[in-house]
Amino acid sequence: MKGKTIFAVGLLAVLIVSAIVYIIAVNRVPEKEGMTAINMYYIGDISGTLETEKRRMRLPESNEEALRTVFNDYLNGPQTTNYSLAAADMKNFTSLTYPVDGNENIAKINFTQSYNALSQSRKMLCIAGMVYTLTELDFLRNVYFYVDNEPIVNMNNEASERYNRNNVAVNPSLEPEKSDRQLVVLYFTNAAHNYLIAEERSIEIKQSQTTEYQIVEQLIQGPLDSSLVPTLSGDVKIKDIKTEEGICYVNLSTDFLTKHVGSGNELTAVYSIVNSLTELDNVKKVQFLIEGEKISDYKGGLDLGKTLERNTSVIYREDEE
Repeated sequence: MKGKTIFAVGLLAVLIVSAIVYIIAVNRVPEKEGMTAINMYYIGDISGTLETEKRRMRLPESNEEALRTVFNDYLNGPQTTNYSLAAADMKNFTSLTYPVDGNENIAKINFTQSYNALSQSRKMLCIAGMVYTLTELDFLRNVYFYVDNEPIVNMNNEASERYNRNNVAVNPSLEPEKSDRQLVVLYFTNAAHNYLIAEERSIEIKQSQTTEYQIVEQLIQGPLDSSLVPTLSGDVKIKDIKTEEGICYVNLSTDFLTKHVGSGNELTAVYSIVNSLTELDNVKKVQFLIEGEKISDYKGGLDLGKTLERNTSVIYREDEE
């Protein structure tokens, strides 16, 4: 009897050890298959400081390709709920040069002027997050930052281009974001989707997003007036919105083409955006992009490949009753 007990205990011990070995082996499979663990540093919306999100990635052997893989994946945004980039459209105003003058220890990040629209605390978090993320790669030591090819200006109003883990702010905190209220005019539709009706709304304009972005965001959320009907599906996602020389480039997800509110509302869907944006003094025309590409064919006979101007003929007027 005693021998059977010893045997059972021994067998149990063997099974436990085998299970532990199996678990360790399974957890090590990604590394054996060429996967690399990279910590990506995003802003915690609750903490207001940088938080880490661990990613397992298959990196190319080339240093340049490996860096670009991490860079692009980072700018695609976090996978963790309540984590975010410094700005929603950061991917569209940030570019990478590597190596710099043949030096594989240095990368150059160049922002457009959109970077300057960020609050000071978001700028600090933007720089720190990118430095800590990119220097997860052991060959990279320094990251140079520019705005339109001019060195960025630090908190002391001094031009400073070179940043690394030794001189970047360890973990700056996000100050409460300043916002201004602005009265905007949004165009929604009637139940028959045959004309647009204006709704005035006071909204908070956040520094991290353009007014144009927030106008389209409000259109997607729908009207406050219960007598009005949304023109856009709630599934439509904003990829990017920017205005250059009077033309507002509105980059939307394919849901704009495939998901509609009601039938036959293609005209009101398009011009609810165009007419709402051209209420702004700096917007004269609107160019639609779908996933970054111009689309010529669109239901309702509209050519979205061309810039569209304000269309007052689809706006409801009382004298037409």
